[in-house]
Amino acid sequence: MAERSIPVRGIAVFEAAARAVSFHAAAEELNLTPSAVSHQIRLLEETLGVKLFERVGRGVTLTAEGAEYARSVRPSIRRLRAATNQIKTRAKKGRTLEVVRIEIPPSLAHCWLLPRLAELISQHPGIDIRVNAQGSHLQGDRLPWPTSTDAPADIQIVYGDENLWADRASHLFSEDFQPLCAPAFLASRGMDRAGQLLQHTLISTSRNAVTWEEWLNWQGIDVDENPAHTLQLDPSHLAIEAGVNGLGFILESSVLVQRQVAIGDLIAPFPNLVRPGLSYWLLAPPLRKAPCAADAVIEWLQAAAVHTGL
Repeated sequence: MAERSIPVRGIAVFEAAARAVSFHAAAEELNLTPSAVSHQIRLLEETLGVKLFERVGRGVTLTAEGAEYARSVRPSIRRLRAATNQIKTRAKKGRTLEVVRIEIPPSLAHCWLLPRLAELISQHPGIDIRVNAQGSHLQGDRLPWPTSTDAPADIQIVYGDENLWADRASHLFSEDFQPLCAPAFLASRGMDRAGQLLQHTLISTSRNAVTWEEWLNWQGIDVDENPAHTLQLDPSHLAIEAGVNGLGFILESSVLVQRQVAIGDLIAPFPNLVRPGLSYWLLAPPLRKAPCAADAVIEWLQAAAVHTGL
């Protein structure tokens, strides 16, 4: 079936009838007659070459093919309905669409942006903020998008050292690493030297800038001679939650654990043994001739970074 011949009207009628399992209910919802609904369903069945409904008494029931087709088309119908309602709402309010897409590493989104997102939305209610924290486009060595192509995002928050980003992005904040754990976990273990960490579970995250082996070696502790029990959890915000819940010691970014440390959910057994990590950087879109919504979000992100105090 060619793309231009997709029976959109018939699919919309079918989805309503499948959801209600009733031609009469679909007719009322769509402001059609039951015969018009039946006609659209029959045309769709002819186009698809399968039976979508079976008559049962005075009603109908979905066939196996009909049920599977309904599951497939329902998400698309919902998205179309939501998009239509959004446009209608904006038109009634006389507003134009301003979308700002932010790409951000998953754990930074969870630990830093999400607790502040309500403030961003309240200060800029006319901007449609869309956050991608899936990590698919956020490799540290990825170059900025070419100005001649459509950008995957309007703003990126990226991670790395100044050699990688300083000449093309603005600095947000830097991190450091030190062991942390739940207060109750530490209270039951009298610890006065770093080597005692090897007697407990060390929770690690694969992509951290500083590993347990590096940190322990920095303290003069040979992990080859003193193997520790480890638990790997990815991404970092899972490891942080594990630390809060007393599963062991974590070695995580000060940027990501700032809230847990501030409220006392995590404490440092050796507060003077800190090792520097990397930095987060704000990668702005290509130069524009006129200000846009992205500029307002960039300004907010920069101000929020200053208030973070890192």
